[in-house]
Amino acid sequence: MAKEKKEKEVKKKVKKEKEVKKPKYEGKVAYDMGSVLVFSGFVLAAIALAYSGEELYKENLTMVAVIFTVAVLAAFRVVNAATIMAAIQTILFLGVRVAAMATTGFENQAMLCWVFAPGLVVSGYSLINRAKAQQERTNEVKDEQIDELIMTDPVTGLYNLRSMYMDIQTQISYAERNNKQICLMILKPKYVDEMKTVLKKSEFNEVVVRLSKVVCDTVRLEDRVYSIDSEGGFGVILTCDLAGSKLVENRLTEKFGDKSLYAGVVPNNDIRIEMRLGCVQYNEALRRDAIKLKEIAEAELKDIKMSNG
Repeated sequence: MAKEKKEKEVKKKVKKEKEVKKPKYEGKVAYDMGSVLVFSGFVLAAIALAYSGEELYKENLTMVAVIFTVAVLAAFRVVNAATIMAAIQTILFLGVRVAAMATTGFENQAMLCWVFAPGLVVSGYSLINRAKAQQERTNEVKDEQIDELIMTDPVTGLYNLRSMYMDIQTQISYAERNNKQICLMILKPKYVDEMKTVLKKSEFNEVVVRLSKVVCDTVRLEDRVYSIDSEGGFGVILTCDLAGSKLVENRLTEKFGDKSLYAGVVPNNDIRIEMRLGCVQYNEALRRDAIKLKEIAEAELKDIKMSNG
């Protein structure tokens, strides 16, 4: 009960964090500054176009095409290429203008806007991209923290692998105090990749849910069932020795072989899922190593001989 209460509190905390923190945007200042710089760059380009004579039409058209390319590259985070193109554009423009000043002078000051416009656009998008990257990193960290808090599998509702590792330690302590034995049983479907290819995601999830119900209904109340992966794998902590686990295996074999178990999963088609099972009894040589216990159980995985029921 205490664990279930803790799980509910964790879910409430996660939900609250998503609702409260999601609207906040870290790096907002950099994002806003970048937006202002990009806007300023395009304003300068517009000024150059508006106040230049018709004789500079081709030159302006070329500058517009280049600055548009620079903006697209920078927006798609190809900043290095955008920076190089903006630098080349500015240098060539200055070269052409200096050469023109030697003969005709420089009467149209509006054309100076082309000196600053490319650099402003690139700088602006650099700040925007940096702010977005920072936000993405922050979101990844938050997602990792939330995943660490979550203790249940979203498909089956069972406690997950992290929870199983924690409970193994508790069960070992309980068994040692009461001079009892515990076993870890691992169950996994065969041909998971093929199943995912043939079945829709909803159908595959339905299969996993039905398998979980079979396992939960078969073991005793004091035994604990966990969903250990996203591929229909289950872990069961049994408070018995290997001889007792054999009885559980026999009951599971019978139920997994029941054709009606998968009825209706795929409309107008019958399916049959083959399972593998491995079981290991804890001993002191493992030194409370839950991960090692699971690895040994997985090494013992063997095909369950299904009945023809």
